[in-house]
Amino acid sequence: MGVLSGCSVEASFGVAWTETDVSGTTDASPPDRSEPTGDSGEGTTSDGSGESGDPGESSDTSDTGEPPPPEVPARYPGHRIHSPITPHVAQRMRDIALLGPDLADDVFMKTGASSTVSHNTLHCFVDDPIELGEHEGLQPALDHFLMGDAAGTTPFDRESVAARVGHHAGWAVGGDPSPVDIEAELLTPSLALVHFGANDMGWGATYGDALLGFHANMMLLLDGLIDRGIVPIVFGVTRRGDYSSAQAWVGTWNATLRGIAQARQIPFVDLYEAIDGLPGHGLSGDGLHLEAYPGGACVLDEEGLQHGYNLRNLVALEVLDRAAAVLVHEEPALDPPHVELWGEGTPDEPWVIDALPFSDVRDTSTDGAPFVDLYPGCDASSDESGPEFWYRFTVDEVTRVRAAVLDMEGVDIDVHLVDDSATGEGCLARGHHFVQTTLQPGSYHFALDTWVSDGTPLAGEFVFVLLECDDDDAACDG
Repeated sequence: MGVLSGCSVEASFGVAWTETDVSGTTDASPPDRSEPTGDSGEGTTSDGSGESGDPGESSDTSDTGEPPPPEVPARYPGHRIHSPITPHVAQRMRDIALLGPDLADDVFMKTGASSTVSHNTLHCFVDDPIELGEHEGLQPALDHFLMGDAAGTTPFDRESVAARVGHHAGWAVGGDPSPVDIEAELLTPSLALVHFGANDMGWGATYGDALLGFHANMMLLLDGLIDRGIVPIVFGVTRRGDYSSAQAWVGTWNATLRGIAQARQIPFVDLYEAIDGLPGHGLSGDGLHLEAYPGGACVLDEEGLQHGYNLRNLVALEVLDRAAAVLVHEEPALDPPHVELWGEGTPDEPWVIDALPFSDVRDTSTDGAPFVDLYPGCDASSDESGPEFWYRFTVDEVTRVRAAVLDMEGVDIDVHLVDDSATGEGCLARGHHFVQTTLQPGSYHFALDTWVSDGTPLAGEFVFVLLECDDDDAACDG
């Protein structure tokens, strides 16, 4: 695996194999969260699936006489702890597993920094008190992975070569072989728990600059695992209580991680959503690392789940259960199918952004068309005559937003904020990667356009995210 730039701030099957709800939404997480479907904006059930009935069912044709919608890649909405495992995602996970038919289905590897290394993370399932409380349905999944042979120990208490305090995603994929390569060879796991971000935020002149390298390194890491037949599971970043300037960017980093996971249709776990509502946000005194229940980090009863590491261990066990339900027991899906965004991605029929935070993944080398070549409204002379995609966003009140487009080396997709005219003359702001501003009530467009260099469109895949800015983020004022 290759590496890009990167410095350090230390910064059950039991559920899935029964008729019990398999959504994986953590009962002990803070209450009163809305969990939009990311599809039509309609109401959701308690599991966040957007539909009632068996989670794996597709649309019923008996009422409408119409066939179910075609399978499309799942959208990963915000404000949901576990990303949906629709029929499309489940099949994608199985397709990845087919690339590594000899990998152990009861072994996972870990790659990350201090939170991954900590003995409060997963290790406690081996040699500390365990209390599953109301989550006894996860016991079969726990038993299954405890039986896995991770180079002479269990996957839970394995001291991973690919996890190190104070390190970052670039380190994990650096070298030949890289730490990730070494760990994967030693364990031959079917799953990988991937948790980077906090240290990576310090690897740039700004948090935005750091995000560009982080995105590239994470894509290299995840694609390298996938090529081996290992299904990655991506974990988000928790609150940065140490620096308010870092906290202002945590939402953007998590939206990017969600978009990266969505790009590859692999599981994403939103640790911020799971943990942030706990007393003290689940953080220890340093404002960066989590804290654990004094009686043990694997005590998952009501009292234990008021602590950060305990809740992290619960959602980790849940996502292992969800993955095993698909890969071992071959459940067709754990969530209903999704429908495509409304629209066509053109200026006349743009895709409609229906909720924030929003993530989308497209590829201008295989899709899109050139509609606007220049954006004179932004006093820009850049040649944007390559393929592009258009999105429409309507706000009813003053809204501070950050739009970001992340692409890989050799790809150059620029982001343009355009008024309701959907023309180059209507350009209000543009950026190579970011647009940060305050929107007055009205309708707007975001044009993701391919820059052309010496007659060659630098087209390719990109991740586009749009979210509301943190209250303390002055970059979005004005």
